[in-house]
Amino acid sequence: MNLILSLARYILWFAPAAAMLPAGKQLMQYYQLSSYQFGGFFKTLFRQRAKVFWPGLALTLCSVLFTFLASLTQGGPWLLEVLVSLLCAGLILLSGIAIGFFSYREKRAKKKLVVTHRVKRLGLAWLAVGILVSALLRQLYVMGISALLVPVLLPLWLIIAAYIMWPVERGLQLLYRADASRILEGYKASGLIAIGITGSYGKTTVKNILASILSQQYPTLASPVSANTPPALSRCIRDEMGPQHRYFIAEMGARHPHDIRVLSRFIKPSVAILTAIGPQHLETMGSEEKVRETKYALIAGLPSDGFAVFDNDGRHVSACYRRAEVAKAIVGEAGDDLWAEEIILSPEGSTFTLCGKDGLRLPCETRLPGEHNIRNILLAAACALHLGISPVHVREGIAGVKAVAFRLQASRHPRGYTTINNGFNTNPAASLKALEVLASYPGRHVVVTPGFIELGRQEEAANRQLGRDMAAVAQEVLLVGLQRTRPIREGLVEAGFEESSIHSFASLEEANRHVAQTYGEGDVVLYENDLPDQYS
Repeated sequence: MNLILSLARYILWFAPAAAMLPAGKQLMQYYQLSSYQFGGFFKTLFRQRAKVFWPGLALTLCSVLFTFLASLTQGGPWLLEVLVSLLCAGLILLSGIAIGFFSYREKRAKKKLVVTHRVKRLGLAWLAVGILVSALLRQLYVMGISALLVPVLLPLWLIIAAYIMWPVERGLQLLYRADASRILEGYKASGLIAIGITGSYGKTTVKNILASILSQQYPTLASPVSANTPPALSRCIRDEMGPQHRYFIAEMGARHPHDIRVLSRFIKPSVAILTAIGPQHLETMGSEEKVRETKYALIAGLPSDGFAVFDNDGRHVSACYRRAEVAKAIVGEAGDDLWAEEIILSPEGSTFTLCGKDGLRLPCETRLPGEHNIRNILLAAACALHLGISPVHVREGIAGVKAVAFRLQASRHPRGYTTINNGFNTNPAASLKALEVLASYPGRHVVVTPGFIELGRQEEAANRQLGRDMAAVAQEVLLVGLQRTRPIREGLVEAGFEESSIHSFASLEEANRHVAQTYGEGDVVLYENDLPDQYS
């Protein structure tokens, strides 16, 4: 009897620690969205402090209540105490599940929590930390102290668990990367060519265009959408690469100054494309000059017989072209290695003549909207032609490429209005291109936007400029966020935009309801950027 009673008391004592896992699901999602990096996670905790701390407080109240109810049976019949203790422990767990359900709405999440092996390992470590803390608190022999202190400090226990697991995860990443590197080098010895693509924007689109062109002649493997980190590329190589592949296209993303250098040493591409350099991730990079040096690490890492393609932007990328000491090509302007003439734009795509300084004149058509996508095509075409792809196959690949999801993806709503989803845009330069595409449509132009993020000290000025830019194109603007969009509103008003045509909403859901109720035939709605969950 004493053993059963002690076991029931232990279960009750440790129930708040177990309930942390379902109650803290939102926290786990934020940590995953921060790429498991503490700097971004800490900023998210501060930014979303109301969402972060209320689950722990709610679980504390439930735990204290049910622990207190269980304590009322102490000194009574042992069987009653056992049953009540187990019942209250179950109620604490159910409370954690309910709190997790209301704090993390999976259907409303833009990027859902993916329960990977890493998340499972972290969850076990989180549970272990909670149980260990509960066991230490039990030595105080104060009923309810565990129920009070363990749930309320729920974020702290996750942080401690993450620090404990960091060397474990780092070791596993290095093992997986070493295995992927071994596989990649083995296929390179058989003739596989690795191509690296980086840039502040445009890299996913260029990757898709290049994959479409190369696959016209040879089996080509391109990294999946947004798979541009060492773990994601390792998984792609280990799971998808085979002896049939002639080319491997690796998209390389960077949030920190060393990221491209790490990726370049891992993939060791012999061909590289630098799409653009602009103000992106300045919170972690610091300056555009640091962004340029970070991106140039891909070019610096090429072998002496490597090849690089650059966009002639007249600024940072052009400077990188002049600096490069490998065989290279630059595209975009007449007289470059490749450029476009006879351009005819339409909302459904464009036609143009692909011109080369070697005399090439190749009529092309694409379903990708906007003149900026012709620049993206030029980058991919220059790379493909260097690799020996025939002009005919280049043209077929250009014609066959499809729009990238959430990047100027147009669709028609049943109510008759057209939506242009540019939700993955997060920088000013790409925003200007999106507004150009919007302007090419006839009808009333509407922009839905929360503005830019992660631009550091430039963020407020960039959002004010966004307002001025939108004023030249849009007839109505829907701002998502009541406070953070203030600079956008100021920029709109400075440009003479009618304040009555500016509408502010607390959330994207509210803005979407307004769109569905207000707009119809002949209206064009551009969704410009979409805040990730840790900013919403």
